[in-house]
Order: sequence, then C-alpha cells, then structure tokens
Amino acid sequence: MSVPAPELDLRGDGRVALITGGANGLGRCVAELFAGAGYRVAVADVDREAGREVAAGLESRGAAARFLETDVTDPEQARRAVEAAVETWGRLDFVLNNAGVVGRGSLIQDLDEEDLGRVLAVDLVGAFYVAKHAVRAQMRQGGGSILNVASITASTGSAYYAAYSAAKAGLMALTRSLARNAGRFNVRVNCLSPGSMSGTGLMAEHRRGQSPEDLRREEMALLCRIPLGRPARPLDVANFALFLASPLAAHVHGAVLTVDGGESLGYH
Repeated sequence: MSVPAPELDLRGDGRVALITGGANGLGRCVAELFAGAGYRVAVADVDREAGREVAAGLESRGAAARFLETDVTDPEQARRAVEAAVETWGRLDFVLNNAGVVGRGSLIQDLDEEDLGRVLAVDLVGAFYVAKHAVRAQMRQGGGSILNVASITASTGSAYYAAYSAAKAGLMALTRSLARNAGRFNVRVNCLSPGSMSGTGLMAEHRRGQSPEDLRREEMALLCRIPLGRPARPLDVANFALFLASPLAAHVHGAVLTVDGGESLGYH
C-alpha cells in the first residue's frame, strides 16, 4: 500500500495580503515572497518613496500590488488601509501587523516620555487599530488570518529597550485575546516572535551611533547566544509567515511562535 504524498501547497492563488511596514526590511521581504507565491499584495507604510518602489517592483514582475501610504498610529488611516485593500480586490485574506520602531536605547530611568509614547503607538496601538478593522472585514467574508510580529524581547526583556519589550509583550497578549474572540468567525490570529534579524531597519535603528568597536563586541556577543550561529535573515521569518497564511496552518490559532535560531535559550 502506497502512502500518499502530502500536499505542500503554499501558493496564494489570488488571495489578498495586507502588509504593514511593507516598504522595508522584513515587511518588504514578506511582500515580495507573497507576491511571488501568487498573492495580491497591499504594501502599507509611512515611507512613501520606498513603498511605491516596492509596489512598482512587484508589478513589474507581473504581480498585483498597491502601495497604501499609512500611519498605523492614526485610527482613520489604519481603517482606510484595510478598506482600500478590500475595495481594490474584493477581499482580505491575510494581514501582517509588522509596522514597528525600536526607539532610542536607554535605561528605563532615562527613557523620555516622547520616545515611550512613539514606540507604544506604533508597535502596539497601531497593530490594534489595523487588527480591529481587519477582523471586521474577514468576518464579513467568512474567514481570514492575521499575523502579528512581536519579538523575543517580549519574553526575555531588554535593559535598554524597555518600551519596545513592553509593546511587544502587549502585542502577544492582544494576539491571544483577539484569537479568543475571532476564532468562532473562522479568523485565525497568531504571533511571530523573531530574535535578532539582519538586514532590517529596526536593526539599523538599534545600531545607529554605535562605534565600530562597540558594534564588533555586540556582534560577537550575539553570535555567542544564538546556537545556530547567525541572526535570522528576513527570509527565514517570511517563509514562516507564508506557511501560517496557508491552508497548511488551518488549525494554528492563538499561538506565539518563536523564530530565533535558539537565541531565547540563552548563552551556550
């Protein structure tokens, strides 16, 4: 008796994805991967120039794409982004809540209120606004999927990025709360928790102003605490997002899934 081969189909087949923070770093990688897999992609970002470049690049390769200039901290702009994706293609199958900032690195006793407010507004409140309207749209069409991007610092903490860690921990809690509510409407809600990632704007923001010597020391310390011996590449995380958006993950719901090469295990 032969064993049937599993159906490992990750193709989008015309499904619609909305990617916040889609103009750079991880968001751009996800947008390009999903477009290549057959999704129609809405790239939402405050970076007008880069966002238009991403959408135009996808279209030049035969994909259906649209740039939506969006500041997720504005509830009206978050609503319009969701509605624009639905109006353009008639539905919204997948949302990646990826827009985020790290903030200025400082000990909590030195953290200024403006920086705290900015990080919480983008990383947590903005994701809430987008998810609120995405759930409504997906309920009306009979289902969909939302994936929030958190960080392992939500669990491990960070001495110099307390606001970022707190926002991402809140995003994990939001994921679980939304999953409890939305599952009955066939809307799956999950959360990715990446570790250190190379080639992203967040990493560049974190390293801005550091001396070459400090950067070398940090790089060595980072490699020492990742058992796989390297930071994640954006594609490592984007591939997991593609799986979670697909029917292969049909029963994955309310989960916080770590993609960090073992970094959260601690030093080895």
